[in-house]
Amino acid sequence: MDKTKRRSTIIVVLTSVLLLGVLALSTGISSEDSSPLNDWNGTWLNVGTTLDDPAMDTVYEAMTDAANAAAGDGTFTTDDASSFLQAMHESNFGDFGIAGNTATYYNTDKTVKCECEYESAGVETVAFGEEEFNWYKFALTSEDATCPEYMYLIFTEVHSHEEGMEHFHMRYGNTSFDDLINNTGYAMWYPTFAVEGTTMETVADGYAEGAEMMGAMMLASQSPSLKDPWENFDPAFLPAEIINISGTYAKTGEGIFLDLEGNFIPAFLEQVTGTHTIEQHGSLLKVTDDEGTISQGSTIGNNIMLSNAGYTEVEGMGKIGFESVATGMIEEGTQGPEIFLNWIWRIYDSDDNLLFNGAGTQVLKRTEE
Repeated sequence: MDKTKRRSTIIVVLTSVLLLGVLALSTGISSEDSSPLNDWNGTWLNVGTTLDDPAMDTVYEAMTDAANAAAGDGTFTTDDASSFLQAMHESNFGDFGIAGNTATYYNTDKTVKCECEYESAGVETVAFGEEEFNWYKFALTSEDATCPEYMYLIFTEVHSHEEGMEHFHMRYGNTSFDDLINNTGYAMWYPTFAVEGTTMETVADGYAEGAEMMGAMMLASQSPSLKDPWENFDPAFLPAEIINISGTYAKTGEGIFLDLEGNFIPAFLEQVTGTHTIEQHGSLLKVTDDEGTISQGSTIGNNIMLSNAGYTEVEGMGKIGFESVATGMIEEGTQGPEIFLNWIWRIYDSDDNLLFNGAGTQVLKRTEE
């Protein structure tokens, strides 16, 4: 492994450890209230709106010193430090209020931007190295025309670091929970909200205590693995026969589950339709379906292979695991490439015991390049 690749690997590991520090949460959410947002009730200060305060100047100086020391020959400035924290805390609203199942988004002038109602969509546990933390998921239920940009919310638990500022982190969007949680472009995006009444002095003191860690995170954010994962891609290493299959595809197919004895379960026979978007970099593939599920794979000649795996929270069953693999062929159709896939998959319970096997077929026909 050359020095550049080794440094990239170390930075990625470092980032995971640092983020664990930022997300070192308290014990689990304990509320059983019927209001899904009950554990976040109250009015919350948007920390991102305070970062231009002069009280933060010493924080940016300390972050810059830490990043430059860690880099050895770093050229970071206080403006870089300010921009890094601004980007990490970026949001398109001001303070944030929660009462029952309603979230109120305020403008920065304290007027109400919109009020939106939510229901719980479960919990997703995210791994960082050997540790974990929880994202609590909430889905929009109200039909207010101003709410769709906040269709999906994910929150960490309310916590503090060494008895400092009480706060939580969140993300929001209108794509999918999977996108908010797993999109590498959001690896450093943590809008942060402090309990009402938090002073600027408390905010600045909190960041001053973590300035060295934030400086290291600023350095880690420059890793290619957190920006463009294809930055160091060398097309000279590609196999000779590569068909360009990037684009948007219409999907049709069917699937069936089998019990542990290998018997078909007729009740689980289903026909599927949808869309897939294929992003191609040489022989390597990233495939996103219309539910936000991401598969990865490769192609050479007219052969294709895809796979994905993950977990989902199911009420009454806990964390359910899944893994799937597909192989197939690429043919030239009248409208462009057509892809024929044979899938197999497995579903596991929260103790990793096999529940079901499955199999299916899919045909993808390109509708847009």
